Amino acid sequence: MATLEEDLTHLNFQYLLLFRECARSNAMEAAWRFGVDPEVVSQVADLSLEIIKEQAAINRAVISLLPLGSHPVSAAAYAALLVHDSLNQAGQHE
Repeated sequence: MATLEEDLTHLNFQYLLLFRECARSNAMEAAWRFGVDPEVVSQVADLSLEIIKEQAAINRAVISLLPLGSHPVSAAAYAALLVHDSLNQAGQHE
């Protein structure tokens, strides 16, 4: 049976990996999805796998849940994400 520390490490690792990949592929989307400032996104995009492993093992949750509507991304940026997403979905159905 896994301990709480092992579970947190695994959860943190998966979260940070997902965050890093999103940050590398689309910084604006990562800022919105993960509820952080663009500066944080650029820092996470540059993390090595070793640093992610170290940060994941701090025995505290790295995830913070935000109430809906409290994102640091502007409404204009959010609208641009929606347009981008709808164009991608339209291209997938062709």
